[in-house]
Amino acid sequence: MSFKRACIGLLGIVLSMALVAYLFRLPLTSWYLTPMLSKNGVALHCVDWSLTRMLDLNIEKLCLTYQGQQIELAGIIANKQQVSVSRANFIVSDLTNKQQPDASQTEFKKLALVLPEQRPLISIEQLDVVSPFTDTPVRLAIQEKRLNHFTISRDLNADVAISNYEVKANITFDEQVAERFVTLPTSSHFTTQSQIKFDGITVAIESSINASYQHALAQCDLGFTSEGQLSAKYQLNQQHLYADLSALQNQLSANRDCLNTIADQQHQSFVEAQLPLTWQLHIEKPVSVEGKLLSIPTVKLQAIEGQSEVTVSNTTLSLQDPLASLNSQVSIDFNSKDIDELKLNAHLHEENVSADFQLSLDSLPAFLDFQADGALVKGIGAKGKLNINDLFTSPTAKLNTNISVKNALISGAQIADFSSVIDAEHNAQRHLVVNANSKVKSLTYDDMNAAKISNELTLSTDLSVGELFVDIDAKTTAAKLSTAELTLNKLSVVSKALQSRALQATHHVFADGFEALVSHHMSEVAHPFELVIPEQAVSKLNPIIAQFEPLATVTDGVVSGIIKGDVNLQQAQGRVQISKFSALYNDYLANDFAVNLNGTFNSGQLNIAATKFTLNELRAGAVVKNIQGQLQVTANQPCAANLTGQVMGGAFVVNKYCPLSDNQTATVKFENIDASKLVTLDAESGISLSGRLAGTLPVVISKQGIEVKQGQLVNQGDGKLLITNNAGFDAVKAQQQELSTTLSLLENLDIKKLRSSVNLKPDGWLHLGVNLEGYNEAQQQAVNFNYNHEENVFTLLRALRLSDEITQRVEKEYAKKGNNDG
Repeated sequence: MSFKRACIGLLGIVLSMALVAYLFRLPLTSWYLTPMLSKNGVALHCVDWSLTRMLDLNIEKLCLTYQGQQIELAGIIANKQQVSVSRANFIVSDLTNKQQPDASQTEFKKLALVLPEQRPLISIEQLDVVSPFTDTPVRLAIQEKRLNHFTISRDLNADVAISNYEVKANITFDEQVAERFVTLPTSSHFTTQSQIKFDGITVAIESSINASYQHALAQCDLGFTSEGQLSAKYQLNQQHLYADLSALQNQLSANRDCLNTIADQQHQSFVEAQLPLTWQLHIEKPVSVEGKLLSIPTVKLQAIEGQSEVTVSNTTLSLQDPLASLNSQVSIDFNSKDIDELKLNAHLHEENVSADFQLSLDSLPAFLDFQADGALVKGIGAKGKLNINDLFTSPTAKLNTNISVKNALISGAQIADFSSVIDAEHNAQRHLVVNANSKVKSLTYDDMNAAKISNELTLSTDLSVGELFVDIDAKTTAAKLSTAELTLNKLSVVSKALQSRALQATHHVFADGFEALVSHHMSEVAHPFELVIPEQAVSKLNPIIAQFEPLATVTDGVVSGIIKGDVNLQQAQGRVQISKFSALYNDYLANDFAVNLNGTFNSGQLNIAATKFTLNELRAGAVVKNIQGQLQVTANQPCAANLTGQVMGGAFVVNKYCPLSDNQTATVKFENIDASKLVTLDAESGISLSGRLAGTLPVVISKQGIEVKQGQLVNQGDGKLLITNNAGFDAVKAQQQELSTTLSLLENLDIKKLRSSVNLKPDGWLHLGVNLEGYNEAQQQAVNFNYNHEENVFTLLRALRLSDEITQRVEKEYAKKGNNDG
């Protein structure tokens, strides 16, 4: 009985202890499990369990933390064969955010799991994974079919194997899975099969990828495909990502319809001929991210057709500030049907860019505006260097480039061997300065030809102001500028201009030493100009005058003037002053010409008001002095009227003479002409005539030349004819005895009346029909003498011009000209 009571007592004690243990199960569980779990790096935060009627373990809640990752389990039923979890939440911390207080002290360690050789298999009906990588939780179902091997389903399909030191997962990921997390374009298709290994510190991924993406832009379909193997590793403690993408075959493409988005057919044809539609992308060396630093050793973009290639190498950047930290080298080697060569090598260092480039084309695209009307540009080359600093803050830039064109035909102008050196600089204050030095071997436009042209151009502007102002300084020189009518040598134009809403410019022009100043203001509505000819020697125009009249030479004189007008309206008015003008024409000499011209130009018509001019002396055989008259231009037709002057001791008047008129008659009237100067050839001729003459000469000017028709000469008062010791006259008397008596009457004749008809042919032959009525005092006999005389007046005048006086004057003037030219 006592033994029975002892057994009952002992059983009561055990039951009491079991009851106490069950009542205090939670603190006891925590006390027991906490140190055991800590050995594996697991922290226990909460636990609540009980026993079922079948003595299965029912865990209402279990909270664990492993290396900063949190898991909450609920609704657990556990027995010797199975552990079933109805609900679980797994919270993944942001591994990249070192600013979090917990993460700053987290150091991941190698897995060292103590896995029992025997335990119940685990199944989780619903596991919600919350992470910074997805906007919504990922919902999974986990089934352990054999020890430490799990099958994952629902939002993600995977097989996971856990060992003491490693977790392995085989995951299949496609667009159907991805759409549970993000919204994908309907035209994207991909499948990846990845093997993931995790040892507690490093995540290693081996993936097989087959992906494609199509993007429709209007009628243009852009495509990207990627196929091959990818391997990557991510080290949690160092936050170091390593990805090898070299086995991936990537292709970018655009269909032919994309070219239809280019409206202009010429532009479309050019792009189609130059730009390949399919490219391959190669990432030859591993990409890495260490901390916040991304490194990409080499990326190549290669055209499927042709040899064009773009290479980006040695690229590094900070993920926190990509633009400011970017370092990279870019190399472009491009060629196509029309582009012989395009090479670019650029180095990007943070906010600084340095690049050199080279371009060569056989010809420019036909669609360029200045290529219209059959224009052609051949043999184009360009090379240079570009430097940009502080690209994203206060950019400064320097550009140096050399441009060359072998031949060009632009708007009718043919250019040979054009070259230009351009230097441009942009500073932090947004001031832009461009210097261009250009040379052209020759330029031909219609009948104009220019040789050895050089141009120095400087453009400067401030881009920081609202309205753009450009200061322009230029100097253009040409060794020769010639047309069918005119050649200018040593041509120089120095220009200063300001371009804003309109162009204001001043040009200082020099041609063969002659100087002019042109200023103009060009806008959309008007183009006024002003031409100033500063006072200068007219002799500077000799190289130009000689091209029109090789026998003409200016020896003295000054010219000045000012002309104002509008180019658009083709209107102008101004004045030109010429004074002390002297010139030679062959052996003709003009001294001291002066005129002040005031005129207007409108609708192609030049008009100059009637203006007095004076000419002190004209030597053309006979010496003409004190010439003056009225000069006038009407509708481009110049005329001189009311010309008066003194010649051979008398005076003359010309009613009107128009130099450009082919058919005109100028009436020349003489009076009080000294007959002795008109007839006497030289002092040894033995023939002299005294008295005064008057006359009228209708001078007819036509395309055939100059002629005088039915001119008249008459005497004014009595005159005298003397013939003494004239061998020719004496020989006639000796040979013709029957005329001897008559001819002797002329040897000393008092002239009472003299009439002569004058006719001059265009070839210079002069016909004089002379009638003399007089009285020979010695023989006391009246005389009526008729005489016809023919002589080439041009030859006669030339003989007169070669007299000693004129010859000496000519030599003197040519000597003066030689000194001036020297």
